[in-house]
Amino acid sequence: MLVLALLAVLALFVLLFGVRVGGAQRAALLARWPAVILAAAAVFAAVRGALWPALVLGAFAVLAWMFWPGIERRLSKYDAASASAEAPGADPVDAAARAVLGVGPTASESDIRRAYRAKMTRAHPDRGGSHNEAARLTAARDRLLKRKKG
Repeated sequence: MLVLALLAVLALFVLLFGVRVGGAQRAALLARWPAVILAAAAVFAAVRGALWPALVLGAFAVLAWMFWPGIERRLSKYDAASASAEAPGADPVDAAARAVLGVGPTASESDIRRAYRAKMTRAHPDRGGSHNEAARLTAARDRLLKRKKG
């Protein structure tokens, strides 16, 4: 009975926290999703009475919070490098623009626009993103659409 009460309080806290958190804080939590999942698992383990697994999961949550953005950044650079290596005769600036939007070399104008809209919904400054990321997405879209029209 106590466990159910604690889970109900935790669910209420998560619901209220999700409503009260602003766009920038929500973006920071989403950018560090492994840490949030590990922290939730640590809380669940603590509620179940498993103290040592809760401490280990909590430690991993702290490490993921600190190091995940750097790991993700390195992985995205690796993806961009492999995308540019696909077409040896292609313009490297176009390859970088395609990597920013996440489209392939044969993407149509509608594919480019769709990828831009999808990424801009998360990167727009009014939705918790940064101005630099939004400008980077816009520049990549403009570069690729000029190539398609030209």
